[in-house]
Amino acid sequence: MRSRDLALLLILILTLGVPAPLAQAALITTQQEVAIGRDAAQELEDRFGVVQDAAQTRRLSVIGARLAAVSDRRDLPWRFRILNQKEVNAISLPGGFIYVTRGMLRFVQSDDELAFVLAHEVAHVNQRHHVSLLERYFFLSIVITLLFGGDTSATQVANFVGFLLGRGFNRSAEFEADQVGVGFAHRARFRADAGLRFMERLRAEEGRDPSQFEVLFRTHPGLADRMARVRQYLRELGYQARPWILVEGFTLG
Repeated sequence: MRSRDLALLLILILTLGVPAPLAQAALITTQQEVAIGRDAAQELEDRFGVVQDAAQTRRLSVIGARLAAVSDRRDLPWRFRILNQKEVNAISLPGGFIYVTRGMLRFVQSDDELAFVLAHEVAHVNQRHHVSLLERYFFLSIVITLLFGGDTSATQVANFVGFLLGRGFNRSAEFEADQVGVGFAHRARFRADAGLRFMERLRAEEGRDPSQFEVLFRTHPGLADRMARVRQYLRELGYQARPWILVEGFTLG
């Protein structure tokens, strides 16, 4: 079936109100995914700016490369950069374009914690969560444009980036990214249980400076639920995972 015919068929399905499994249809190719990601990366960098710190960028890229190397999508043009934002946040884009904020780099206390953050974002790309999101929420704009052989417009890309920043993935995708990400961190020979230290400090700091964390918490499920699941994933990998206790600013395990 030609792309044009497929698009018309899917439009008819939507018009008739018959549910279609768009997220599983794989309507967007890897090549198109990378192209969208590259445009989205440019939009994100134009909006916030990139920190030009060679040492920190190299640290980020080395850790990210180790994680990408144990993923199922090693052929993607993975890229890791630092957004010039004080808020503590991280974001991935289609095709392997991944960012952490300068606030995140100040917040993490070790390469293992940073690896946990990056592994979560690598997992989103690995599981094609962005593609599922595009096919579910941007079908009548971006996906239809691609099916008819067109290129996405700057407005379409900006709307997609805004959706990621403001709404993000659903709970199921976030939990899956935690599970897959913990596995990636472990396989890349990082201490995957450092993620629990990171998450416990997030919980403590959220109440002290909510403005610094509001974006991260708005687009992720509750930390208590995530931590319980991460603890279980770690146990399955052989870690002696237990709650971290915060005492006068120091995290004890």
